[in-house]
Amino acid sequence: MKISPKRILYLDEVRSLAIILVVLGHIIRMFSKDFASWQICSGVFSLTRIGVPLFFTVSGALLLTRKHDIKQFLEKRFKRVFLPFAFWIIVYMVLGVVIWQYPPTLQYAYDITFGIHPLCELFWFIWSLIGVYVLIPVLSSFIREYGDFGSKYLIIITVLLSLLVSIGFFNDQHIKHDFRVIFNFFPVLGYFILGSYIHNHEFKYSKNRMFLIGVIMFVIGIIGHFLKIYYKGLGGTALTPIDLFDIVVVMETVGVFIAFKYADVKMISDKLKPIREQRLGEIIVTFSSCSFGIYFSHYILMLYLFYKGFMKGWGYNNLFIYFPLSAVIIIVSCWILIYAMSKIPILKIGSGVK
Repeated sequence: MKISPKRILYLDEVRSLAIILVVLGHIIRMFSKDFASWQICSGVFSLTRIGVPLFFTVSGALLLTRKHDIKQFLEKRFKRVFLPFAFWIIVYMVLGVVIWQYPPTLQYAYDITFGIHPLCELFWFIWSLIGVYVLIPVLSSFIREYGDFGSKYLIIITVLLSLLVSIGFFNDQHIKHDFRVIFNFFPVLGYFILGSYIHNHEFKYSKNRMFLIGVIMFVIGIIGHFLKIYYKGLGGTALTPIDLFDIVVVMETVGVFIAFKYADVKMISDKLKPIREQRLGEIIVTFSSCSFGIYFSHYILMLYLFYKGFMKGWGYNNLFIYFPLSAVIIIVSCWILIYAMSKIPILKIGSGVK
């Protein structure tokens, strides 16, 4: 497979990393059984928390500065997002009844559809994505009209809101209610805006310096994230997630996005070919194109393998062996499944592959 010159490879790299982190974040929860394993799992979990925000930044980079015909845009997003989502809603409903013997009631169907049921907690991401997509044509018009100033204005709001979330300003339900419009609006949209700005803005520093800035931001964010997780969950074995819009998560996400944008193999050696010209580049693009389907399929497979399949009990075994082993099995299995589905006409819609 030859990579199209129009393909922005680093976005495929970020998307590939994002889905790997999402899967690892879900799997690592299965291994937190005592205080010792909880500490290690908390560290891994803090690394994986940026998986979903990275998906949002990639979408923002691709969509926010374009001129959109509302009808065409919504039709395209319907085919690209909602149809695969509908396919997997049905899959989860059926498997829940067949494998877990849940009664096929209207309440069960409702809970599955909106991600309330424990089988499909990951569906919240899709509803958030759909909610932002509805606003994209309007927001893209605003950014194109006001340009760099408009983007910076929205970024300032994003950062200020993130800081307020981080210090617990919205923990009081009354305050959260008073600010419900902006509180519910920006946590997902903010990542779209940041991804769009970083992708389209040319910074005045060199590639090497921007790469270093990205790495430093990520390291600072990950240290802060781990410390927050550690002290928030101290004394228990359940992994206690930090809000996805916390400033440390924002720093991690922005740092990784910047680092990937400015990473260059020539930093290692002038003799190395660009990744685009290597076999690795083709693998990344193929994996990235399957990421949407992998997102849907990995969770139900993980639950089955750990609670009813051959991985049952693995969570109590050696974390350093069984965690990476289970991650490789689940990721590779889902990749093969989605790639195969993309080649079968009747199943292609569920693969999410263009």
